Amino acid sequence: MAQATTRAENRAADLVARSARSGRQRGGTLRPVIENGLRAVSDAVRTYRSGERISGDDEIAWLTVTLADLRVRDDAWARMDPEHRESHQHLWTDVVRRAEPRYVPAPACLLAFTAWQAGDGALANVALARALESDPGYTMALLLLEAVGGGLPPSAARLPMTPEEVAASYATVEERRRPARRRPSA
Repeated sequence: MAQATTRAENRAADLVARSARSGRQRGGTLRPVIENGLRAVSDAVRTYRSGERISGDDEIAWLTVTLADLRVRDDAWARMDPEHRESHQHLWTDVVRRAEPRYVPAPACLLAFTAWQAGDGALANVALARALESDPGYTMALLLLEAVGGGLPPSAARLPMTPEEVAASYATVEERRRPARRRPSA
């Protein structure tokens, strides 16, 4: 997995470099990595919902590397439909087990969320401990720890946003951060 993670990091760096060279920076040079990560998450969720599993180290490593971006992680989070919690638990368990330590927090939090949805507080707490062991300040882990530890019922483990709404919210934030274009003076 260490080698697969290095390959995934190199792939991400290559996509960023190509984006920077092309000069098309709408959405930033990370845009190609994010777009690839969003596709990887969607494909992984679909694979597990169909009863299959990801066995390749490179696919798992790519997921872990791209989930480090909050847009990709939040898209995955928005896909955690309680109807499919068993499939989601299998997916995020597989990813957490194989992730390099620095990439554990995001998939561990996704596993914790699906465990909470299933009413499995013990698994949720173990997953959150893994996330916080890797990054003690990981905000999503702290938020979920408060919810699970506070005794919120599994019915509260529903996201109010769809993946499309998550993407739109990030697009709005990106738009606000862009400097205003000046019109040439007359």
